[in-house]
Amino acid sequence: MTAAGSAEDTPWAYVVRRAPASAILGYLLACWQDYEQHYSGIGVPLAARTEPQLTEALGAYLLQRQETGDQPFDGEFYAELNRVDLAPDGKRIVVSRSDIEWRLYGSPNFVVEFKVIGNGRPAKAYVEDGMARFVAGRYGQRSAEGAMWAFFRPGSAEVVTHVEALIDANLVALRCEAEDSVYRIAPSTLAPSVARFDSVHARDPDCPRIRLAHLFVSIAPHPGPAEPV
Repeated sequence: MTAAGSAEDTPWAYVVRRAPASAILGYLLACWQDYEQHYSGIGVPLAARTEPQLTEALGAYLLQRQETGDQPFDGEFYAELNRVDLAPDGKRIVVSRSDIEWRLYGSPNFVVEFKVIGNGRPAKAYVEDGMARFVAGRYGQRSAEGAMWAFFRPGSAEVVTHVEALIDANLVALRCEAEDSVYRIAPSTLAPSVARFDSVHARDPDCPRIRLAHLFVSIAPHPGPAEPV
């Protein structure tokens, strides 16, 4: 796969290679499992930590692996990255903040938005504060691919089927497009080994149509790696 915006026959296409979404998400999940295995049972339980605490820590772990040469593809991961604009008075304002982004030399960023669900964190945020921001162009403005990732805390009353029902109830608001007459497309074409399904969304003309992979991971209540659910 060539870098976004590069023609197949240009020298740039042979120098820069964009990792497929399946490689990015598979690597992210493996890194989370390694991180969880190492740090579960140390300090504040992972399940009690906030979403920014989890994503910032994962971002730091990804940076460590990159710096030691353990990342298997090019590009860099960033955690809690601000997108800024100018207010009418010329002051800097933050218009959005992405959880995890992977960037490669100016190609469209691959954004992964995380949502913690359970123990006071409702599943509806996955749709209203996650997916909807991709649709509005606040996340992945130039990207045709991205991902949503849910962390389920132990004992969460809401599970994957609740998230799926929320998506189904908001197909119009999310500007969902069907493939083969279904809106939750399984198996995922972006990351079939780790994502439960994909969804496809129309957006305004200045943003390309986007496909999102959806990953669901339970945080282990005790030391040990989590698995996709």
